[in-house]
Amino acid sequence: MPALKELTLKKKGVAMHYLGIDVSKASHQCVILDAEGEALGKSFTIQSSKDDFANLVKKLSDLNIPQTDIIAGLEATGNLWENIYVYLKERGFNIVLLNPFQTNKFHQAMLKKAKTDSIDALVIAGLLRSGCAAGSYIPDEEIQSLRDLIRLKDGYLKDTKNYKRKAYSLLNLVFPEFLNLIKDPFNISCTEILSKYQTASDFKNIRPKDLLKIARGHQGNNYDEAWAGKIIQAAKDSIYSGKASKARGIVVKSLVLNIKNLKEQMIELDNEIQNILKTDDGSSNNDIDNLLTIPGVGPKTIAVFIAEVGDITRFASCKDFIGFVGLYPKIEQSGSSLNRAKLTTKGSRLLKHALYMASVASLIHNPYLKSVYNDKLSQGKCAKQALIVVSRKIACIMYSMLKNNTVYNPGRVAIAA
Repeated sequence: MPALKELTLKKKGVAMHYLGIDVSKASHQCVILDAEGEALGKSFTIQSSKDDFANLVKKLSDLNIPQTDIIAGLEATGNLWENIYVYLKERGFNIVLLNPFQTNKFHQAMLKKAKTDSIDALVIAGLLRSGCAAGSYIPDEEIQSLRDLIRLKDGYLKDTKNYKRKAYSLLNLVFPEFLNLIKDPFNISCTEILSKYQTASDFKNIRPKDLLKIARGHQGNNYDEAWAGKIIQAAKDSIYSGKASKARGIVVKSLVLNIKNLKEQMIELDNEIQNILKTDDGSSNNDIDNLLTIPGVGPKTIAVFIAEVGDITRFASCKDFIGFVGLYPKIEQSGSSLNRAKLTTKGSRLLKHALYMASVASLIHNPYLKSVYNDKLSQGKCAKQALIVVSRKIACIMYSMLKNNTVYNPGRVAIAA
């Protein structure tokens, strides 16, 4: 993406114009400023439709201003910006995606306390005119696809965890003995069993061979007739009162089917993620191959890293990169004392979590990072603080390897954490 100062570079005798667009779900508020900061007419609204997008282009054309002398800008508000951004970009407009944090700071500097769509559009146009704006990074097709899939999978993982918690809690009421006999009530075989039978009342009236027929239809278990007999006998001896048995069985079945469905969906997502990470000819990606040489860093961490970071060359230094990731302490000052105990909330939660899990794995697989961890413990850091330092070290190592296209070399990882 071109730097904003390249877009706003003024030629002699050329007066630039600035289109501020405040996006929302159904409509977008627009303001046009000239080079002196004067509005060209009143602010106007366009609907979020192709016809109104075309009307906006016509309105700009009717101003008789060369298209090259117009710079449009809008905030990166969720994904509401994308359609109008792409529409204008494909038609040759210079358009900049702005960080909402930056526009908010500029808004405060303008001393405009009110916040309306018209004012927001004016702030965006004013920021463009100031020449102080910096365009946000826009992922390419591959990175955006990877990011969408990984974030969806993360949502599915959270949903699965929630469904399991609810199902486990209810099973502990309607058939607590089942949980004592099964190590993982949500493995493939048990999921199939619980989708057919849910409460102690259901289990006590079936035959062992009926239970085994379901369980043996799936690999990875060693269930036998004796095991099935124990389950059925436990159901007959269960402490479950039988209250609301039918309704509670329906709830358990629904939760279990949701868990099963999400597992299948996540397998599909994983396959698609792996396809994206391969090169066009189906071979492995060189960057990924290099990163996989880091002991303790696996494919899942790398996939999240690539999706959330995107183009590594947009960071001038490791310090800039760590600032983006958010692996630095939040400084809180009270009087003369400084508190650095809390990690900043800035940065991608997914990326920070992936790096943290990699730091845990590195304590087993990576002697160098294990030594970094031990050093921090000896300095009085708690285990979590030491792991955050290791996470930051891993991020720096990955940054350096991608920038220099190298494999992991423990003798050359002395990068400040």
